[in-house]
Amino acid sequence: MATTMQPTSEVRIVVEGRQPWNISQETVEAALDEPVASWQPLTLVVTDRTLSLEEQQGNLAPGTDILLSTQLPEPSKERAPYDTIRQTQAVGKVGVRPVFDDPAQNLVAGQDIHDAYQINVGLGHGPLAVVAAAQEASLQLSDGPAQSLWPWLLGTVLGLLLTAVAMSKALKRRSQWEARFHRLTAAQRRLAGVVLDLEALEVTYLATDPEQRPPGFTEAWTKVHDASLDLARTEKQVVAAVHARSSGMTSRTAGEVERFETQVSDLVAAADAVMGAGAVIGQFDSGGSTFQRLSAPLTFAARELLTRLRAAPAGAVEPRTISGLESALDSLLEASAGTTGGAEGNVRTWERAERGLKHQADALSRKLRRTLPRRKLRRMPAGRPAVIPRPAEDLSMLRTSLGLAPQGSRRSLDALDAANDMARVAFGRLPEFDDAPEQARRKLPVNPKLRKRIGLGSKVLAGIAAGFVALFLSVMLMFTIDDASGTLPTGNRPLEALRFEPDASRFDVEEIRRNVEDNFMENLEVTVVAGDAEDDLLLSMDYANALKYDPQDPLAKRRVDANLLLETMWKLKAQYPHLVDESTGELLPGQAVVPVFFFDDGYTTVPAWMTSAVYSADARRMGRFNWDTSEYFIREPEESVSYPLEELSKAQQWNGYSWQIRDSDPLLLLLFPIMGIVLFIGYQVLRYGGSMSMRLGRFGKDAARLRTVRRDLEALTMGLDDSRLNAVFMADQGSAPLAADGDQRLFESALAVAWRMTDELASRPLARRLGPDYTDQIRRLEYLVSVLSVRDADVAWRAQALLDAEREAQ
Repeated sequence: MATTMQPTSEVRIVVEGRQPWNISQETVEAALDEPVASWQPLTLVVTDRTLSLEEQQGNLAPGTDILLSTQLPEPSKERAPYDTIRQTQAVGKVGVRPVFDDPAQNLVAGQDIHDAYQINVGLGHGPLAVVAAAQEASLQLSDGPAQSLWPWLLGTVLGLLLTAVAMSKALKRRSQWEARFHRLTAAQRRLAGVVLDLEALEVTYLATDPEQRPPGFTEAWTKVHDASLDLARTEKQVVAAVHARSSGMTSRTAGEVERFETQVSDLVAAADAVMGAGAVIGQFDSGGSTFQRLSAPLTFAARELLTRLRAAPAGAVEPRTISGLESALDSLLEASAGTTGGAEGNVRTWERAERGLKHQADALSRKLRRTLPRRKLRRMPAGRPAVIPRPAEDLSMLRTSLGLAPQGSRRSLDALDAANDMARVAFGRLPEFDDAPEQARRKLPVNPKLRKRIGLGSKVLAGIAAGFVALFLSVMLMFTIDDASGTLPTGNRPLEALRFEPDASRFDVEEIRRNVEDNFMENLEVTVVAGDAEDDLLLSMDYANALKYDPQDPLAKRRVDANLLLETMWKLKAQYPHLVDESTGELLPGQAVVPVFFFDDGYTTVPAWMTSAVYSADARRMGRFNWDTSEYFIREPEESVSYPLEELSKAQQWNGYSWQIRDSDPLLLLLFPIMGIVLFIGYQVLRYGGSMSMRLGRFGKDAARLRTVRRDLEALTMGLDDSRLNAVFMADQGSAPLAADGDQRLFESALAVAWRMTDELASRPLARRLGPDYTDQIRRLEYLVSVLSVRDADVAWRAQALLDAEREAQ
C-alpha cells in the first residue's frame, strides 16, 4: 500500500506586499493548474522585504512554515564555491520552521527553496517561480510514508530463490526417482527371466542323480524355488511403493528397492548355478560350457602372463618356467572339456588343474620377486606390487553348487594378477595391456567416509567462493546502476519553429540552422529578439565607460545589472503579447525567447533567456543567468543563438533530475541474492552443458573406440580358419590334444560374446550411450578383444614353434 499512496494535503501560498515580476495572489493562483500536493499542510508566505535574523533561523509567525523574500541578491565581486554562493544568496531571503533535528539540514532545505525561486526568476518567470518554490518546499519539508520498493523486491528475490531451490530439489528428486525406477525395472526383467525358466530349472534339478547332488546344488535349487515365488509377491509391494507419491522418494522405499535388487541378483546367481551345475552333474553335454565359464577368466589372465614372460629379455625367464605355466594352462583347458569320466571326477580333475595353475602363478611370483633389485622392492609396499583385482563374474554360487570352494576362483585369479603385476614391474609394460585405455580394474577404491568429507568440503568451499563472487558482482552492478542513473534521456525532435524579431537581417540563419541538432525532447518554438546592449542593459565594450556604473567593481566590464536585465525581459514579454498568457504574464507552453543584445562592433551577448519550462531539481543548465557575479559573455551573433538553443535542448534532459546520495545498503541487499540466484542458475546451466559436452565428447570418442574394436574383431573373425587349423595341428601333434580343442572352443565362444557385445553397444540409442556405463562396457570389450588377439597370436606362435621343431627333427 505504501508504494501507491498519494499525499492528501497541500502547500498554501500567501502573497504579501507589492511584488515584482507580476507576482500577486491572483496570478499565482492562476498559474496553479492544481494545488501543490504535500504529505502535511504547509503554508508558504511570499514577502517583499528582507527577513530578520530570527525569521531566518525559523522563528516564524504562527501559521507560517516557509517565509520567502522576492528581493534579489547582490552580485559578488569575487568568485566563490557553489555551496558558499547558495548560502550567501539565501541570507535574508528565506526562513523555514525547523523540521529536522539538525539545524544545518533546515538551512539546506531553505536554500533549495530559495534556489527554486531565484533560478526560475532568471528564466523570466514570476508567478511560476513562486509555484516552483512551493513544490520544492513540499519535497524538502513534507516527508510521506516510506515509498520504498525494497521490501517488495526483496520478497520477490526471496520467492525466486525459494523457487530455484525448490526446482533444483524437484529435478534432483525426479532424477533419483527415475534412477530408482530404472533399477527396479531392470530387476523385474531379471526376475521375470528366472520365473519363465523355473520349469526348465526344475527339470534340470530332477534329472540329476540325488546321490550325486552336492549340498550346495540342492541349496541353490531350494533358494530358486522358494525365493522366486516370494519375490514375485514382494515385487508388487515394491512397485506400489515406488509409484506412490507419498512413499516414492522415502529412504524406506530406497531400502526396499535395494533389497529387492540384491535378492533378485542372488536369485539369478542361484538359477545360473543350478543350470550350470546341473549340466555337469547330470552329464548334459559333459558340462563343458560350465567349466569354460569357470576357466575363462583364469585362461585370459594366464595368457597375459605368458605374453609378458615371452616378451622378457633373453635369459630373464627360464624356459621350464614358461613350459610349466603352459602345461598348467593346458591341464586346465583339458579339464574344462569334462571328459575325465563321471561328474565327480570331472569336478575334481578341474579343481586339481585350477590348483596347479595357482601354484605355478605363486611360484612364478616368488621367483620374479627374487630377481628384482632392491630399489624396486623398496618402492613396493611390503615388497609386493599393489594388486588391484580385475572385475570378474561372481562364481561363488556356481562353485558351491559343484562342491568347490566358493572363493577358489577369486584366489586363483588374484594369484595370476599378482604374477602379472610382478612381471610388469620386472620386465616393463606391454602395449597390449598396459598402454590400452585405462580399464575399470585399474581404479583404486576410495574410502566412502573420505569421499563424503571431500564432497562436503568442496561444497562449502564452492559456496564461500560463490558468495564472494556474488558480492563482487553485486558491488560492480551497483556501481553500474549508479553510473547509469546519471545517464539522461536524449530527444530526437527537431526545433518546431525559429523566428527572428524584428527581422533576421543581422543573423546568418542558414549557419544557425546547420548548428542546431534535432535532439529536443519536447516541441519548442524559439523567438530570437535583437536588442541593443548599451541602450537596453547599459553595457559597453569600453572599460572606462563601464567603470562609470561602479568604479569599485573589478568585474564591471563583464557584469550586467540583474534588476535591469529582468525588467528588460518583462518588457520583451509586453512587446510580444501573443507569446504570453494574459492571466499570469508567463510564456505560453512550448515557447522560448532568446534576447540577443548587440554591441556597436557587431558582437553580441545573451545574459539570460526566457522559457515556459519551469526549473526543478538540479537542472541548473536551465537557468542561464549567473546569479553569483552577474557576468555576461561576448560571442558572434550566430553563436549567441545556437549556443542557447543547444543549452535549451540539454536543459530539457536535465530538468527534474536530482543528484542525490543514495543509500547503497538496500540495493546491495537486493542485488546480492539476485547474483546468488544468477550464479546458481548459471552453475546449473554450465553443469548441464558441461555434462552434455563431456558426454557428447565421450560419445564421439567411444564411437571411434567401438569402430576400432569392430575392426579388430573382423580381423580375428577373418583369421578364424587359420586359428582352427592351428588348433587342429596342436591337437594332432601336441602333447595335450584336449587342451587345444578346449582352448579353441573357449576362444570361439569368447569371440561370439565379443561380437554380441559389439552389436548390442552399437545398437543402443543415443540417450543410453551418454552414460559412464557405456564407456565402462567398451573398456571391458576392448580388454576382451585384446586378450583374444594375444591368444590368437600365442597359438599361432606355438603352432609355428611346433612345426619348426618337427622340421628340425626330420
